[in-house]
Amino acid sequence: MLQLIFLGALVLGHLTLPVFAQSVRFVTAGDLFLKLTSPRLEEQLAGQHYVMGVLDGLMLAKDPRLCVRTEIQINEVVTLVRGQLNTRPDVHRYNAASVVRETLATEFPCT
Repeated sequence: MLQLIFLGALVLGHLTLPVFAQSVRFVTAGDLFLKLTSPRLEEQLAGQHYVMGVLDGLMLAKDPRLCVRTEIQINEVVTLVRGQLNTRPDVHRYNAASVVRETLATEFPCT
């Protein structure tokens, strides 16, 4: 029975793999900027949640370059990231998470 379940999962995984493989890519900083500056609230919230997810990941990983104060509000972080993306269109082609990290490391360095 276990072998049958494994075989079924393998076949199902094989059938769905191309769908997932085609849709996976990094979010660019330009994509994030479009979300954060969109007139649509849903898009703005998606961008804000992306920034929060990156920050959560960096804090969980204990990034040694980053010392964010515990009382910081997500709106402050989003404003910093949006400002960086607004003034630096040259970074729009890069991975959004790396631009968020660099922005935060510049604004909240560990000294």
